[in-house]
Amino acid sequence: LGLVAVALSSFYLQAVITEERFVPALNVIANHFNISDDVAGATLMAAGASSSNVFSSFIAIFITKSSLGMGTIVGSEMFQQLVV
Repeated sequence: LGLVAVALSSFYLQAVITEERFVPALNVIANHFNISDDVAGATLMAAGASSSNVFSSFIAIFITKSSLGMGTIVGSEMFQQLVV
């Protein structure tokens, strides 16, 4: 029961944060560059959703000097943009 409550509250909080912060930020960017809602939803939403993967991979390569390859960054970004 505890795990279900944590999962449900996590989904709820993610929905609230996305609705209050992420969507208005995308609207400001789309309005600034005169991008239609459909295009903004398809491109900016996908870029915003996958940006955490890209930034964490860049940090792993350039700051911590990890053996994580550049192909991981490019591959995951292409997958996120095309599939998501």
